This record gives sequence, structure tokens and C-alpha cells, in this order.
Amino acid sequence: MIDHDKSIRVHVVDDDPADFLIIDELLGQSTRFRYEINHISDISEARQELIDPQCDVFLLDFFLGAKTARDLLVEARKLHCPAPIVVLTGVESGALDDEVIQLGAADFLPKSDITPSLLERTIRHAIQHKRAELELEKMVKRDPLTGLGNRLLFEEILESSLARCKRAGTKLAVLFMDLDRFKEINDSLGHPTGDLLLLLIADRLRAVIREADFIARIGGDEFTILIDDLHDAQDALSVARKIIHAVSQPSAIGGHELNVSASIGMALFPENGDAPIKLMQKADIALYEAKRKGLNKVQCFTSNLQTQLEKHLNIEKGLRYALEHNHFELMLQPQWNLSDRRIFGFEALIRWRFGSDLVSPSDFISVAEKTGLIVPIGEWLLLSACRYLKKWQELGVTQYRIAINVSPLQLKSGYFIETMQSALNSTGINPELLEVEITEDSLLDGHEENTKVQQDLMRIRELGVKIAIDDFGTGYSSLRYLRQFPADVVKIDKSFVSGNGGEALSEPEICRAVVTMADSLGMEVLAEGIETIPQLTRLRAMGCRLGQGYLVSEPLAFDEATQWALAGEAVSR
Repeated sequence: MIDHDKSIRVHVVDDDPADFLIIDELLGQSTRFRYEINHISDISEARQELIDPQCDVFLLDFFLGAKTARDLLVEARKLHCPAPIVVLTGVESGALDDEVIQLGAADFLPKSDITPSLLERTIRHAIQHKRAELELEKMVKRDPLTGLGNRLLFEEILESSLARCKRAGTKLAVLFMDLDRFKEINDSLGHPTGDLLLLLIADRLRAVIREADFIARIGGDEFTILIDDLHDAQDALSVARKIIHAVSQPSAIGGHELNVSASIGMALFPENGDAPIKLMQKADIALYEAKRKGLNKVQCFTSNLQTQLEKHLNIEKGLRYALEHNHFELMLQPQWNLSDRRIFGFEALIRWRFGSDLVSPSDFISVAEKTGLIVPIGEWLLLSACRYLKKWQELGVTQYRIAINVSPLQLKSGYFIETMQSALNSTGINPELLEVEITEDSLLDGHEENTKVQQDLMRIRELGVKIAIDDFGTGYSSLRYLRQFPADVVKIDKSFVSGNGGEALSEPEICRAVVTMADSLGMEVLAEGIETIPQLTRLRAMGCRLGQGYLVSEPLAFDEATQWALAGEAVSR
């Protein structure tokens, strides 16, 4: 409802003073509302007013010299202007009416039809509808747990704040923050405790920042903070340190005293960019650097990080080109029985052919994950592995399986299983010869997302495809998770086998625990990264029967792997 005791502030944007006087006179006849009317005759002044409107409604003439209302309507939508715009024109046109409404105008009035009651009713409805629209947007753009804004609202507010800063010549900072080791709290104490902690952190953030600043929760334990109207970078650093201090205070929740820390990455306008996407991207990169340095760290975006960003962008560009021109290759590393070193299968390992070099996945997979390119790359890997198995089948080789690594993003894409089924159908291979390797983190993500990954794995098993859990133990999760997921093989991560670079096992107790646990659940255990005879001997003594690693072979090209498959054992090279 509109408060009758308050004046309605109207900005009339019209380059004809006579038309402004007519509007002023019409509104002056109102007996229900009081109006404060301001005349704006210049389109550039009107454009500036859209950034931070000091009015309740705009009455905008369609023709403004060489310009039209289209320009301002587009600008208003871009800036998420909170004041409604009613377009007035001396030309009656149904097509024009439809156009300005589609561009975001609240209404369209031919000047010849305007009466005091019609104008007043139009203004009132425009204001009420805009308020309802903003309230609905507020509900959609809020985090349901904390009541903070979400990513969409943060980006909109950042865009408006940047426009104000550019006009006023001031600075702002974008902070990306996440909680260190929050996942451990969720896993050990449960999601209700984790949710209570997030509520407490949100309250602490509200208490630290100014009213003019803005906080959003953009996912899990990730928050973004907009620090507006800064004098210099030190002001932003001061706020970031206050946030770190506030978050790190002991938190008593559900009978537990939790000690939490946070990491913050920061990007500044205008030093680090002048667009929301650039500032958010750079703050995110700075956050990764802060986390790399330890706990309770604040990291500003620097020239060194700019170099990393440029490298990231070049890799992304190169990956897109490689996908378009089929510049990936699939290598196969043999998997073998520890007792006699006879092979039983292979793991498919992707390489990027860059000129005359083969680029290792460690140099590009993280970029592929961040950009979502891992989904089409993973699809290429799946189809290539199926084609390899098809070629072996034509040669009469049908006893060796190929394991492929699958990213959590592929499972979340929604069509991975359909792609797999299509590949199996088109090649006609035995599904039992294909094995899907997912990381331990994928299991935990699935558990947190209402067992979606668990359901997907069941569907994969129903196709006849085997499932292996890769990198097991690196996430330090409870072994009870394994009971909840269908798996055939558990792979001991190579960091526990040969991670210390010595002759002996790196972590024999962890290896033994995994073997014992998997045996009790009826799963096979495969040790990765076996490089020495002592490592192999110790693993065999523990009851581990399968392995892979440089002791027998590095990854092989398809033709060479085919020779191994035909021979059933290592082939001298």
C-alpha cells in the first residue's frame, strides 16, 4: 500500500518544458496524494539518476531529442533500477506499447488520453506492482537458511555499486570467504549442527560489516562480502581481518564447542577490474591462494595471481580447441595381480596432445573442473574407452576391463548414465568390461545431496558396469560410508603406497585398514603407485591382491597396450 501521509516523488523526464508543466498541473489536481515533482530534461542526467533514484516513479517521454525511451529502459534493466518507469508519448501505437512493456516499462500512456485520475491510478499501480516484484525477487534471491542474499542478488548489487563508484570516483572491494574444514564438522557432527554454525557465522558477519555493505551466501560454507565506498585497500584489509577475528571465536553449538577459522580472498575496484564477473573471479582465485597458505589467511589479488589467471584462461582456450579438433589421447596403464604380475585390466588415463608434447592431466584437469569442460572431456574419454574395448573384441580379446575416471560434475550433469548406456549399445561391448572410478569425495558429495550419487551408482550397476572408489583414504572419511554405496573395488591411493619416495610403504597401517575393511565388505582392493618390490611384498602380506604402478609399467599407447592384452602379460620393449 502507498502511504497517504507521504509525498510521492515523481521524476518527469521530458525535453519539452510545456509537457512538464502539463504533467505538473495534472498531478497538482490530486486530492488523494501529495506529489513532489522534479523535471529532468537531459537524458544523461536521467541516466545518472537511474543508478540511485531519489524518486518513487519515473514518467518518461518516449522521444528525447535524438534518443528514445528505449535507451533508458535498457539501462534501467541493466542497473536493476528499483523505481518503476511509465512511458508517455504523443504517438498512439499498439506496437510501441508492446515494445516498451517488453523492455521493462511499468505502463504506456498516450499523452492525448491522460487525465488526472488516469495518471494518478497509473502511478499508484506502477509503484505497487514494482514493490510486489521487488519483494518476490527478494524471496527468490535470498539464501533460505541464513536469510542472506544469494549469488544472483550479490551480482546485481555489485553491478549497481560499481556504477555508483564509477560516477563518484570511489573504490569498493569484493571478498570471497569460506570456512576452513567445515566439511569435517558436517561429517562428524551432522548437518543440523553444520546449519546452526552457518547461522551463527552469518550473524557474526552482519555484526562486523557496515549497513551499506552487503553479504551473500553463495553455496555450502562460501560467503561473499561487498565492501562499498572505500578510501584505499587498507580499509578493506581491516574489514577482512575483523571478519577473520569474529569468525574464529569459539562457537558453542549443540553441546559442542567448535573452533572455526576462515580464509578470505579479496579483489578491488578499480585496481583489479571494473566488471562484476572479473572482480568475483579474481576474489575467488585469491581465496584459493589464501587457503593454500594455511588457516585464517587473507589474500589480495596480485600480479602473480594475474599471471595464474592468464595461464588458466589460456588452458581453458586450449582445452576448447582440443575438444573441437580431437587433440586428446587415451593412455592405458596395466593393472595386474600381485601374485604373478599377470594383467587383468587397464586404467584409461587422458593426455592432451599440445604440439609435440603430451600434457599430463595434473596440468589441466583442475581448469577443466572449474570451467565445466570436464563434462565433454569425460564423455570423450568414455566413448574412446568403449571404442578400444570394441577393437579388442574384434581381435578376440574379451577378458580385460578398462577403468575410466568420472568426475562428480559428470554425475551431476544429469545425462552421464544415458551417455554411457548409448555408448554400450552402439559398440555392443560387454558392460562388465567397463569400470567407473569415482573419488571418495564424490561419495561424500552424494551423501550430502540426498543420496543422488548413490542412486546414480545403483543405475550404473544395473547396466552391468563395475564401480571402483578411487583415492580412498585421502578424504579421511568414516569407513561407514562404504556400506552405503555399491562398489566392486576400493583403490588405495598412491600417496599411501609410494608417497614418501622410499622403498617401503608410505602408510602401511592405512593400507592394512583399507584391506581389512574392504575384505569384510566383499570388495576387491587395488593398490596404486606400486614402484618397488618391498612395497609389493608388504601389500601381498596384508592380503591385497591387485595393483598398478611403474614397477610393472607406465601408461601405454593403445597399440602397445593391445600387444600386452594379446599376450596376457608384460611385453618387453
